[in-house]
Amino acid sequence: MIVTLLKDVFGIFSGWLSNRQKLAFEKQKTKIVIEQNKQRLAKDRQQYNHEWEMANLADKDRLLRWTSFIMFSAPFVVAIFAPDHIQVYFQHSLKDIPSFWKDTFIAINGGIWGLSSLKNVVPGVIGAFRKGK
Repeated sequence: MIVTLLKDVFGIFSGWLSNRQKLAFEKQKTKIVIEQNKQRLAKDRQQYNHEWEMANLADKDRLLRWTSFIMFSAPFVVAIFAPDHIQVYFQHSLKDIPSFWKDTFIAINGGIWGLSSLKNVVPGVIGAFRKGK
């Protein structure tokens, strides 16, 4: 009985480990392709291929966006399990925070979610507009 249970547990673990290795290998292949594309772009400046294309591929701000997403969504997840606590949080706790602090927090997260994403899109739009002229 215990041997069968251990075989099942190790089977699940080995499957999980195998999937993690495959994922790491695929991420490494993607990084290699990105570096090769950067080299190609550096050699060929005649085409309209610039850093914004590589930034779209690399997605450098992923951790920052996930952290801010978790900070925003945590109260709503807690509200599912303890709605009374969240009501107290929004009514009393946020009332005591200075407005400049809340405004700054909103501006920072707006920058993370809005401007950070736009920095990769705007050069392409400008380039397309310039090509159209």
